[in-house]
Amino acid sequence: MSKAGGRAWTVSGGIAGFLVAVCIAVAVNVILGNLHIRKDLTEDKMYVLSDGTKQLVKQLPRPVTLRFFFNGDEMEVPVFLKAFAQRVEDLLAEYKLASGGRITIEKYNPKPDSDAEDTAVQKYGLAGQLLSMSGPTLFIGLVASVGDTDEVIPFIDPRTEEMLEYNITRIIARVSSPRKPVIGVMSSLPVLGERRPPYPMPGMPEPAQAWLAFRELRKDYDVREIPPSASRIEEGVDTLVVVHPKDLPATALYAIDQFVMRGGRLMAFVDPLCAVEPDQQQQMPQMRMTSKSSNLERLFAAWGVKFDPTKVVADLGAMTAVPMGSKYEESPVWLTLRKRNMGADPLTVRLDSMEIPFVGAFTVEDSKDVKV
Repeated sequence: MSKAGGRAWTVSGGIAGFLVAVCIAVAVNVILGNLHIRKDLTEDKMYVLSDGTKQLVKQLPRPVTLRFFFNGDEMEVPVFLKAFAQRVEDLLAEYKLASGGRITIEKYNPKPDSDAEDTAVQKYGLAGQLLSMSGPTLFIGLVASVGDTDEVIPFIDPRTEEMLEYNITRIIARVSSPRKPVIGVMSSLPVLGERRPPYPMPGMPEPAQAWLAFRELRKDYDVREIPPSASRIEEGVDTLVVVHPKDLPATALYAIDQFVMRGGRLMAFVDPLCAVEPDQQQQMPQMRMTSKSSNLERLFAAWGVKFDPTKVVADLGAMTAVPMGSKYEESPVWLTLRKRNMGADPLTVRLDSMEIPFVGAFTVEDSKDVKV
């Protein structure tokens, strides 16, 4: 949902699903905008670029050169690979057209022992694939360049063709922006990993690593930790990701609200029952059992969001077999989502299934200030 003035929030339950959801939401919101699977609408099956890609290439701050390497004239190259390479060239032509001259396309044929092959391997590190035991080596890769800065797709895999536009747009975004977008992360969980103490005691466990989602985000963004006690979200943060916010003080809630009011993007992941939160009762039996739910109740109320942290979603069509003692039982609150549940988005198209335990639900009141 979005609020007037470019403000946006995403609310979801089920912290296990966060691993995939945050990657999807941030990539779409911050880099590509409204990117959907491209559709072949023309008679010649030419690719039609998504609106997100068109917007990005029209606003490139500096010209970008795309260098396409493919040695398709080798006898051993299968016909289907030649057809695939032609589709890549057709898509690159669409990029050039949509950019209004901001993108230049260069094509190279890296034949054995040629200058083009040396450039592909030595300069850009393209990954060649042997077509047979005796060769030749197939190259099909792409380089995006701005000045002396390069971003590379070492091998364009035909099996991931549905991700082709996303991957090309991603390297264009990386190479063209001198400043990485800044993502602030506020969480009661160690999603960014734990710091290693300078003088660890013998026998101390290894500090927890950052969650996979945030390790991936760091490849494209400047990810900064925001403490839950913060009284203000620092300037320069483009998007704030709040994960499992437990008992945030009033100062932090005010800081989040002010961040949104000045046009910042907020992604809030709340949970009725966090499956990955450490069990303090087992670790320290003398401690009082605390709730494993999280909420932003005061902010949600102001924004017209209704979320009940005492309830989880049950779905008999998405039950999961979970261990119960010495046997497994089907649980309707431990959801296994499959392709039919995920929709047609390029970022989830290669996912076969995703487990989300104890997921929450929310509703939003539509008003003049909040668009659903």
